[in-house]
Amino acid sequence: MKDNKPGPNFNANFISYDIHTYYNQNYEGSRQEAKALYDKLVEDFSDEIAKGELNVYDLVDEPAGIHPIGMWEIDFKSPELFSRLVPWYQWNHGNLSVLVHPFSSKGARADHTNHALWIGDRVNLIKDKL
Repeated sequence: MKDNKPGPNFNANFISYDIHTYYNQNYEGSRQEAKALYDKLVEDFSDEIAKGELNVYDLVDEPAGIHPIGMWEIDFKSPELFSRLVPWYQWNHGNLSVLVHPFSSKGARADHTNHALWIGDRVNLIKDKL
């Protein structure tokens, strides 16, 4: 029997979300795919970017912090954007790996591991740097 009690608000403990899109910076085909996805996101979510609801950061063509390969990142605070961005990535990620994670009171390690969602292949993050 289904429990009909209302569940917790999915973002009750979360301040914001990041989405990282990973690519092999040493393989031009992978970088081109990442840039094409970046350009598509900027086009498809141009209104949200213009309103400051969605921040989009440049491609990083080298390992950085916990990220062992090239990546680009977006961040946002809206549950409504979460519900649109995650399916968008599921449909459009192609061969790229995508990490979706919140910022919460539990800290960076929990947010990048226990609370994280992966679309495509999981990338082994450098957890010692969390």
